[in-house]
Amino acid sequence: MKILIVDDNERIRKLINKLLDKLNTPIDVIECADGEEAVKIYNEEKPDLILMDIIMKKLDGFSAIRRIRLISPKATIIVVSQLPEQEYRQEALDAGAVDYLNKENLILLPEMIENIFNSSNKNFIN
Repeated sequence: MKILIVDDNERIRKLINKLLDKLNTPIDVIECADGEEAVKIYNEEKPDLILMDIIMKKLDGFSAIRRIRLISPKATIIVVSQLPEQEYRQEALDAGAVDYLNKENLILLPEMIENIFNSSNKNFIN
């Protein structure tokens, strides 16, 4: 499984990367720091999953999600943000994300990923 982590904070990217080790499948992780780069990488690499922050320089997460969904309407994107879920979850879903996770709950990320892939009948193991 190829996963793209998009966050302008390198420490958060490393933490997410470490949490992904808990998945029950081999993974290939790509990291980047802004939405503009994420769109470019998505176009080139077509990752199975994108973990997208919202507030970033150059291009914010919502705009990047919309651009990626134009490239591939079936892209699987989870917003991972420190912004309050009750205020931003619906905007994330409207942009094209499949779920929203507050960074305070990062420990839940592996389970969330497995649930998304298992419930959508997507091939979890490449």
